[in-house]
Amino acid sequence: MGGMTRLLLLLWAGVTVGTVVDLQKRIIGGQDCLTNESRYHVQLRKSEANGPFELECGGSLISPQWILTAAHCWDETWTMRTVLGVHPGPGTPVAVTPHFFMDNQNRKHDIMLLEITDPNIHHTTIIPLPNCQSRLNEGDEVQIAGHASKLKTFSKLRISEETVKLQCANTEVVNCQKLRNCLPNSYPDDWQYLSYQHWLCCQRAGVDLSKGDSGGGVVFNGMLYGVNSFIGNGTHACVEAAGFMDVCEKEYMDWILKTTGIKP
Repeated sequence: MGGMTRLLLLLWAGVTVGTVVDLQKRIIGGQDCLTNESRYHVQLRKSEANGPFELECGGSLISPQWILTAAHCWDETWTMRTVLGVHPGPGTPVAVTPHFFMDNQNRKHDIMLLEITDPNIHHTTIIPLPNCQSRLNEGDEVQIAGHASKLKTFSKLRISEETVKLQCANTEVVNCQKLRNCLPNSYPDDWQYLSYQHWLCCQRAGVDLSKGDSGGGVVFNGMLYGVNSFIGNGTHACVEAAGFMDVCEKEYMDWILKTTGIKP
């Protein structure tokens, strides 16, 4: 995963241990999504050397032709596959072309659009872009979703494996300052990449993200306000806030609208 940071790799790769106690087969603190929930959710899967396709990330269908996800989810050294309609399933693989956001200093941010290039695909279950006249506030309850099975021990040590059913969980918007204070010391190399980006932070007791949840949406009032980007602690669950790319940041929203042609 050339050029990707250690902190983000922790979100993808998970941790392996020998003894598992009190396994929870859910997005940590979540439950099976209802049939009518999160139907805009898509999967990004990868394969190496004609091997099986493994879960890499999630994403959100924001128009019949466009998916919004995290930039670190795309790896050109692997064969990538994008699957629509994974909930309730069975899902339809589609061909896509990635579009990355670069700022005026030519720095990549962890937000990406995937353009569906197959003209015969007509999947209409989309999630609207946010109303940025009404930004998220601390304490707002938002929904996250993903297919990463959040298995953890009593010690909160992360153990990851994929779950068949899409998992939904509610969490809360929190102040990012604690996470910003933590990252420069805990992950100095990653901080150089993350420090110039625009993120929201979310945390709730007993709720967290796991392997494969990157790229999934942060939803409030039925609109997409964030993109799952990174976890604040890669080895232990539910001890630090997670970071999400802020879709309402003006330069991100301007880029999304210009690239996709979606009308605000």
